[in-house]
Amino acid sequence: MKRRLAATVFALLVLMALVLSLAGPALGKTADRPTEPAARKIVVFQDWIVNQAAQDILLDRTGAVKLKHLPLINAAVVLAGPSNERALQQMPEVLRVDEDALVYIQAKPPKPPPTPPAEALPWGVDRIDADLVWASNTGVGVKVAVLDTGIDLKHLDLSVAGGTNTINPLKSANDDNGHGTHVAGIIAALDNEIGAVGVAPGVSLYAVKVLNRRGSGFTSDIIEGVQWSIANGMQVVNMSFGTASDVQSFHDALIAAYNAGIVLVAATGNSGPADNTVLYPAKYAEVIAVSATDSADTVASFSSRGPQVELAAPGISIFSTYKGNSYATLSGTSMASPHVAGTAALVIASGQSGVRAILQATADDLGDTGWDNLYGYGLVDAQEAATGVQTLP
Repeated sequence: MKRRLAATVFALLVLMALVLSLAGPALGKTADRPTEPAARKIVVFQDWIVNQAAQDILLDRTGAVKLKHLPLINAAVVLAGPSNERALQQMPEVLRVDEDALVYIQAKPPKPPPTPPAEALPWGVDRIDADLVWASNTGVGVKVAVLDTGIDLKHLDLSVAGGTNTINPLKSANDDNGHGTHVAGIIAALDNEIGAVGVAPGVSLYAVKVLNRRGSGFTSDIIEGVQWSIANGMQVVNMSFGTASDVQSFHDALIAAYNAGIVLVAATGNSGPADNTVLYPAKYAEVIAVSATDSADTVASFSSRGPQVELAAPGISIFSTYKGNSYATLSGTSMASPHVAGTAALVIASGQSGVRAILQATADDLGDTGWDNLYGYGLVDAQEAATGVQTLP
């Protein structure tokens, strides 16, 4: 009995040794292989690969991990290491693989939010004469999307008609940073006897959350926000953020929005005073690039300069709404852009066509005579643009 038991134990030990000897090299190979760093990429497919199921099969073959589809540009967002990316680029079904670049808000840190005061006309709204339009036109019926950190959905000085969260579709578009709420207030804070009042207080305001609580985000989430804006009939889109990265997929999405008739407005960036410092998306030809000025109509030292600058608007010490049903004073080209977006809404509501040409033609010339790379065509003039009545600068 003891001999039989010993023989059985010996046989089991031999079998285990054999299994380990065969499995060891394979296990060792897996353990020793370094893990590739994965990065977010935008995989753009050829026009004839439009079926998302087919796209998923192709992605699976390379080991890339799909995060979301971007139907607007026939693409998918993936997590991919270098070898995954090489495999994707070699596929005939793939047009190209783009960087999913990070973008950042273009505002300086806020001053401490004051106690909500009685309504006051912010100096920027006053400077562009938006208040002189309101007797007949507050922008009613025009749909304006704020692509940003979201909007405080419970703010008493804002009326949000809808929106979406492209970072996490299971969550609301509520603002967890404050920047988006500030931008929204410059465009459309209500004329309701409290706090501030925006350039076009009657517009339909939409919160499109594409940036996180730190004020940054991926171009792919912004592309999805642009796609949502097209699908939901937005007429003006404000983008108070920027990146130094030229991402073709991002550009393609904005071209689609432009072709859909949407007026695209963006901050030039806070990368001045050096020349040729305009950030994307403001740098794209389809977008109205806005630099920042102070109360003396002087360009801000931080405001990006370059041949893409189209208009200037107030961007220093701008009082507006902020998260937590509060208010704050911020500076940046982020604050200048919504002054132009609000004005564009007033022009649309006036029934005029050719919004961009009107904004250029009615701007108050600043700096060098004619267009220049600091102020573009000049300071936006809401009254002249929306009414057609020539006014003094």
